Amino acid sequence: MGRVTLTLPRLGETMEEARVTVWLVTPGAAFARGDVLLEVETDKTLVEVPALTAGTLIAQLVAPGETVALDQAIAEAEIAGAADAPAPVAEVPAIAAAPVTAPLPPNRHPALRPAASPAARAAARQAAVDLATIQGTGRRGRIQARDVTGGDGATLVLLHGLFDSATGWRDLPRRMRAAGHPVLTPDLPGHGSAPAVASLDAAVEQLAARMPPGPLRLLGHSLGAVLAVRLALGLGLRVERMVLSAPTGLGPRINGDFIGGMLAAGTPAALARALALLGTGPLSALALASELDRLQAERAGHAALAGLSARDGFQQIDIAGDLARLTCPVAVLFGTADLILDWHDVANLPPAAAIHLIRGAGHLPHLAAPDLVLSLVADSPAPARRSVCA
Repeated sequence: MGRVTLTLPRLGETMEEARVTVWLVTPGAAFARGDVLLEVETDKTLVEVPALTAGTLIAQLVAPGETVALDQAIAEAEIAGAADAPAPVAEVPAIAAAPVTAPLPPNRHPALRPAASPAARAAARQAAVDLATIQGTGRRGRIQARDVTGGDGATLVLLHGLFDSATGWRDLPRRMRAAGHPVLTPDLPGHGSAPAVASLDAAVEQLAARMPPGPLRLLGHSLGAVLAVRLALGLGLRVERMVLSAPTGLGPRINGDFIGGMLAAGTPAALARALALLGTGPLSALALASELDRLQAERAGHAALAGLSARDGFQQIDIAGDLARLTCPVAVLFGTADLILDWHDVANLPPAAAIHLIRGAGHLPHLAAPDLVLSLVADSPAPARRSVCA
C-alpha cells in the first residue's frame, strides 16, 4: 500500500473549479473502484467524484462548502501497489476523522447528513421531502432518486464502447435518475468484472442475462451500440426505444490507429495520444495513470472484442439489416469531427431512424449534447427526424 494524494479531476469540458457539497467516504473507510468519494457542484451541475481505484481514505483535505481548483489536492488515500507520494503542497488542513463507532446505515447516522445522490437531493428539494425519513435502496443504504420519486418506469440501460467503463458516461446516469428512471450501466464483456467472450453472440447473451425485468430503453455507444441493437432483437417488445451514439457497424472503415494505440499503450503519454483521437479533452496525470492501470488489467478482454469488431482498419460488423428489423424508435447521434468513424455512414441507416449530427463533436457525441440524449432516452418519444446541432 502506498500513500497517494487525490486531486480534483476534470468533470466537464469547461470546468476549472468546483465547490465541495458533501463527502460520502470518511477517513479510515475503505472504498472500491467506482465508489463515489464526494459530490461537488460545478458551474453547470452537481457531479459525483468516483474513485478511480480501490483504497482506504486517510484524510479529507477540503471541507464541504470550499471551492477547489482543477487538479488541487482533495484527499490522501492508501492505494494498493502505489508508491508513497509526498504530502500535498496545498496549505489546507486535513479534516479530523470522527471517532469510530458501531456502524449504522448511512442515512440514519444521527450526526451526518443522509447519504444521497445529487439527483435524490434535487428531487427531495422539489418535493419538499425530508431525506432523513427515507430508507435508501442504493449501495450502503444510499438514497437514490427513485427512493424519493417512487419512479417505476422503464430501466435505462447504458452500454459503453470498447475500452471504456461505466464512469465514461459522466453525468448522464445521474441526470437520467433525476428524471425518475432506474439506470443500469453494466460493464461490457471483457471489461471490469465481466468475463471475456469468444463471439458477439456470447457477448449479447452475457448482457441479456444481466437485464432487469420490465420495459427497457437502450443507449449504446460505439461497439456498445452494436450490442444494444443485437440485444433489442432478442428482447423484442420489452425495448421501448433505442439511442445509438457513434455506432460501429454502419460503414467499412474504422480508425485502426486508435484501436492499436489503445491496445499497445504502455505509458501515460502513449495513452494520452490514443485518447486524443476521441476528443475527450486533457486528463490529469492521476487520471491517466489510473486509466492505464485499468486498461492493462483488462487488455486481454479488450483485445478479444476488438478482434471481433475490426481488423486492419476495417469493420467486421454490419448492423444496418438488424436495425431495419427493429420495431422500436431508433435515434442515432454522430459528431461531424469524429476521428474514429465516418459520420457519413448514417446514409446506411433505415429511413425511419432519427439522425442527429452534432457539429464539431468527436467520437463521444453523447457527452457533447447531453440534453439531447436525455430528451431522446428519458422523455416522451419524438417522431423520426433529421437534425444538426451546433
